[in-house]
Amino acid sequence: MVKRDRPTLTERRAEELRLEIARKAVEIFVADGDTSVTVDRIAEAAGVSPRTFHRHFPAKEDVVRPIFRLSSTQVITALRNAPTTGDVVETLVAAWVSQLHEGTLSDGERQFLKLMASTPQYRLRWMEVDDELSEAMAEFLRERVALGDHPLHRSLPAYLVVHATRHVFDYWILSDSSEDIADLLRDVFRTVLAGVEATRPVPTGDGG
Repeated sequence: MVKRDRPTLTERRAEELRLEIARKAVEIFVADGDTSVTVDRIAEAAGVSPRTFHRHFPAKEDVVRPIFRLSSTQVITALRNAPTTGDVVETLVAAWVSQLHEGTLSDGERQFLKLMASTPQYRLRWMEVDDELSEAMAEFLRERVALGDHPLHRSLPAYLVVHATRHVFDYWILSDSSEDIADLLRDVFRTVLAGVEATRPVPTGDGG
């Protein structure tokens, strides 16, 4: 069977509809200042029936998945298109900042992410993209950073970078920090990669 590289027109339209419904839900979350809105109200705002909503989102909390998938796709695309030469840290910073408008968040975006970070069932949906990000990060690092030969040595640094990034964004969002997110990421990425370099196994030979 031939594997399709691109989604069909029907699949693209379905994804566009999911994203439109998700954006309407985000607008309501931000306007209300909480996530207690009913499915009926989200569906009405998006111009679809509750039945259509549930066809695309089995649970109400699933409605935020397209938002996080879009952001993670932007980061992954930036990582895969990045040059293999140059400063690794600066390339990582540029990839993560690529999902932000002019390197920052609007008040509405920050309020939305605060709700997501502080509400367990929504935070779980946000964290779902971490595995895909980690896979792309592992590929990125393998081409640019000297790693050990053991599979864990080749995969663990990617998970460290991704989870360090989440920690930075949590701090930046929940503390209402006015610090430059690029500077925060830059500092953390340098710390993580320095640790990876310091603990990288040194090959030993048999010779004296």
